[in-house]
Amino acid sequence: MKKGLVIFLNGTSSSGKTTIAKALQDKLEEPYMYVSVDDFFHMYPEKYLNPTNQDEAIILSHLIPTVVSGLHKCVASLAQSGNNVLVDHVLQENGWLKECVENWKDLDVLFVGVRCPLRIAEQREKERGDRNIGTAQYQFESVHSHGLYDLEVDTSVLDVNECVTRIMALINNTPKKLAFQELSIRFMLAESPLP
Repeated sequence: MKKGLVIFLNGTSSSGKTTIAKALQDKLEEPYMYVSVDDFFHMYPEKYLNPTNQDEAIILSHLIPTVVSGLHKCVASLAQSGNNVLVDHVLQENGWLKECVENWKDLDVLFVGVRCPLRIAEQREKERGDRNIGTAQYQFESVHSHGLYDLEVDTSVLDVNECVTRIMALINNTPKKLAFQELSIRFMLAESPLP
């Protein structure tokens, strides 16, 4: 069975990932499943996502790593079963990228950085009204810290159609060496004991 392609969009909250993913789904000839970290969290009751007491906040802190880990494993299973997958994610914590690389090591992954300046992400966060204020700032320094993508798009200078066009060009002209292959090597070297 042919494995599916993973298009992995990573960026801060309010950077434009969801808008790009939905437009990309409409334009692509082949069908792609849309898998969002936000949707995975919203499988839980609202009281845990917006805790009003300390007990609920503690539960949320324990749910975060299990939800994210479950997302990584689900994406692997979907793509290994032959589904093309568009992933909308925020790599805000240490170890999340490594876990993606480990879980998706046998897959073709096109890694796309969705960027915009912090002030614009914060402005969008306020205008949307459905985001926790300060999320983009919390995520901003860590999300792109690994520094390696197959493609980067800046939604402060490119409109959604230009972003989609560039991603589609990447799909049609996949590089011989993908960012995830290089990241896998980096992680292996980091774990190798010194002689």
